[in-house]
Amino acid sequence: MAGHLPTPTRTPPPPANTNISTEINVATRKQHTELNRLIIDRLPLGLPPHALDPGRLGRGLAAFAQIFFAFESVWKDIEDGKHALNKLDPSQSHKYDVVSFLSFLRPSGMSRSERLRVDLGHIKQKAGIDIRPTKHDEALMSSIRARVNAEPHTLIAHAWVMYMAIFSGGRWIRQQLSSAGPDFWLLPPQNEKSDLEDRFHMPGFSFLSFEGNQDGEDVKADFKSRLVEAEELLTAKEREEVVQAAQALFEECIELVKDIDRRIVTQSFVPLLGIAALLAALLVMLLGFYWYDHLA
Repeated sequence: MAGHLPTPTRTPPPPANTNISTEINVATRKQHTELNRLIIDRLPLGLPPHALDPGRLGRGLAAFAQIFFAFESVWKDIEDGKHALNKLDPSQSHKYDVVSFLSFLRPSGMSRSERLRVDLGHIKQKAGIDIRPTKHDEALMSSIRARVNAEPHTLIAHAWVMYMAIFSGGRWIRQQLSSAGPDFWLLPPQNEKSDLEDRFHMPGFSFLSFEGNQDGEDVKADFKSRLVEAEELLTAKEREEVVQAAQALFEECIELVKDIDRRIVTQSFVPLLGIAALLAALLVMLLGFYWYDHLA
């Protein structure tokens, strides 16, 4: 049912004076290839007939959600003026400028944490399961929080990789999840003429949709427009750290899949394959289609 994943087009080496988003795209190509190798065969296992309800899916989603919870919580502190660098210190004026820029970089409606919590709550309630992050998930969340707290400019890496891929590949994954139907998502039957937009906002995967009649295209355009300011603001060292943070994020996503694989082997419990399958599907959404949205 999931169909075939299109092969991402090759990205040529960046020319001189490239923008930061292109630098991220090119630098993460190797990790993208490895991640696709790990997960492409798992995707169909997360949906019917291999899974009958979203219970196992929720456990995979819980692991994936930690990435958003981690960097978005720090970003909210910055937007609310609660980060240490929000206070002007003449000795750290450049860092203050960077944090000030970050406080206005993210357009309204872009954050995914609230929707992810609603989706997890729905799956937990309807499927009657207890969804908690594992020690590995918690360690990942702590690591990401520490990284973006210490180097707030690396939020650019997390935003570009995670948000931009949701805008592109998320549409494809959303279609697959919607096609599983209300029975799979433990919802009342829908009228055959139900609006497609309503189906895309079904609890369980609402984090893949955005408010408004443009379904996030306006938010994406606004974000890209605001990001241009970073080209002049960031130092060469900060740009390098942003690219390195993007590479680290890919590696962490790869390790998430491998960690679930290890749990499958250790517990010798075949149904856990569904967890890996769903997490794989979400990572495909974020990273497998990452290359289709690399416009600056």
